[in-house]
Amino acid sequence: MLSILDLLNHYLGMFNVNARWKGQVYSILSGVGNFYILYLAIRHIQNGAYLRGAGLLLIFLFILYCVVLNVIYYYTQKTVKWDISPLLEKMLGGSQAAKATDTSAAMPYVPANGLYDKKQVLPATTVSDGDMEAELAKVVDQLRESGMVTDNYGGLSEKEQMAFLATGQTAIYANHPGTPLPYFRLEEERGGLSIYGGVNEMLASRLARIQTIGLQPVDLALKSYNLYIASVVVSGGPGKSRGRQALMPIEKPYFLSVELAYTKK
Repeated sequence: MLSILDLLNHYLGMFNVNARWKGQVYSILSGVGNFYILYLAIRHIQNGAYLRGAGLLLIFLFILYCVVLNVIYYYTQKTVKWDISPLLEKMLGGSQAAKATDTSAAMPYVPANGLYDKKQVLPATTVSDGDMEAELAKVVDQLRESGMVTDNYGGLSEKEQMAFLATGQTAIYANHPGTPLPYFRLEEERGGLSIYGGVNEMLASRLARIQTIGLQPVDLALKSYNLYIASVVVSGGPGKSRGRQALMPIEKPYFLSVELAYTKK
């Protein structure tokens, strides 16, 4: 059986096959091959080799447990309470994925418009009409075609997603924690501020209007401060919210999370 898996892995390695599909194939083959161990265990017990038969039976049960876990994970992308994988990872010093995340966290994302002191940055709320939402949806499609949108909930498990929602968030989106907009600019229009953005300057379009900056309406903020756009992140689309017993799928319009830097006039 191991020779078959090794041969299959060799040939699949010649093609661009994703890890999940490989996991599905290996889970089925391992499950089928595992019953040969059960056959050997039964034969040994029938022939009076009780100790060896019992040992093979324990091996069969352990492999069956692993196969069931893999089938649940690779075919439903869910985990179960009786999965001992997290315990083994903790005993062995943590998962490699967590270490990779820690490494990537050491290299912070640098916004396209530069870095600002957090003490001089305020969150802004935005509003969009139907045309702006349609333009933003087009931008997201372009970003997805460019491979800049990930739809894996930031690598969070369902348990971690529930923990995130327990902090008071109403939803978690597939592109969590959001997709940075490659190009954006701030323009003053009719006594207010509008955000233009897109995959680049040439394709930029009007995506939203600023409603408030910090706790102030935009018209009052414009009288007191010089404003500079610091970051723009796209969120929304497909996501999940908390149900009574499990996560529920949702679909929301895409929206912008905006931060503005300021100096007093």
